[in-house]
Amino acid sequence: MPHPPANSTDKHPKQDFQVERIAFFSDAVFAIALTLLIIEFRPPHASKETTNTQLWHELLKMKFQLASLLLSFVLIVSYWMRHHTLFKYVHNYNKEIIVSNMSVLFPIIFFPFTTAFLYESVGEGVKNIEIPFRLFLLNNVLAGITTYYFYKMITRKYKEISYPMEKKVAQEFEVRLLIMSLSFLLVFSLSFVSFEAAMIGLAPMAILNFYHRILKKDKNKKTNVEQEHSAAHN
Repeated sequence: MPHPPANSTDKHPKQDFQVERIAFFSDAVFAIALTLLIIEFRPPHASKETTNTQLWHELLKMKFQLASLLLSFVLIVSYWMRHHTLFKYVHNYNKEIIVSNMSVLFPIIFFPFTTAFLYESVGEGVKNIEIPFRLFLLNNVLAGITTYYFYKMITRKYKEISYPMEKKVAQEFEVRLLIMSLSFLLVFSLSFVSFEAAMIGLAPMAILNFYHRILKKDKNKKTNVEQEHSAAHN
């Protein structure tokens, strides 16, 4: 890891410890949010008279609950990985950084609520699922916006408190986060037209992930070829 920039703020004796405290606290919030997703996940009631067929039937009734839980798990982990990536570059802090970091955690703590609201509405066959659906989408939009705000704070406004981020890493971070956030915002906007139309908004995010996987696969293939070529010459 490179040394802090020359214009970074003076380092106090517990600076590293305090930065780690912020990171550990943030990790704990993400971990608790993930744990709370399963709190409302109640197993089917079984008795001596319950048959396997009945149990499978009860489990199948929980399919929307399971799907929502898995979706939220993936999303929270995705936001945590972005947060983890950013904290890799942070070596100091100030009040504004703490506040912006807390803003990232704010939408994360709402995921268990919006997830439960969504799957309970779908599972019960509620006709008007627009409200829980839109709340879940807004939860993701807010999570993306606050993460982007935190990114700008440590790489632009207070860049003296962080190590320089590689240009390629920064560009990929911005593009992927913005497309993800804008996709959720597009879905939210289209949901006022129709539920079916709203699903179109997920296309940019799906295309980006597919394109990124292809690029990564090609890059790994090229690296392997270069290594084999180098080994052959040696």
